[in-house]
Amino acid sequence: MVVEVGLKLDKALIYYHDMLVKHGLKPYFACVTHDIYYTDKDLNGKSEKEMKDSCIRLRFCDGINKDSMDNEGLKKEEDELIKKGYKKVFDTIKFDFQYDHETMKSKVQLQDIKDVGLLVYYDNPDYYDLPLDEQRKKLIDELNSYGFNFTYDTLGVDKLRTLYYQKEMYSENQNA
Repeated sequence: MVVEVGLKLDKALIYYHDMLVKHGLKPYFACVTHDIYYTDKDLNGKSEKEMKDSCIRLRFCDGINKDSMDNEGLKKEEDELIKKGYKKVFDTIKFDFQYDHETMKSKVQLQDIKDVGLLVYYDNPDYYDLPLDEQRKKLIDELNSYGFNFTYDTLGVDKLRTLYYQKEMYSENQNA
């Protein structure tokens, strides 16, 4: 399993942008993303990954993104899902900013998510074969090397579970 951390931030987006740039990372990509999730399953009691895997996500993105569809395509897809018995469970918008430098295999993502808040997301393929707790520690160490100040016991925010239960829900791995 791959560990991805999604840690809550408490300062303004520009603060973290400036911090990452100061530590040698460069803006790589930015977009506004509108995600709509549909499911025909009961999501109660599911983990973040189980919720994600139980949903079909439709995405409209204002930026460069090959997964995006236009409004007409989105409406057609929504209509088809509703006919098949799916219901809309999440409708969220996020501002997504990605940063990297030439030695990185992954991107540091700052995401300002409606009804969730500002989070930093990160995973690193160099750590995928490590035990889960070791992956998590290395991700936190790496983020801290870019100027963040997280401890190993800082839990990440599960976006879908937070939206579903309408209160912040936490776990050690936003990919579990």
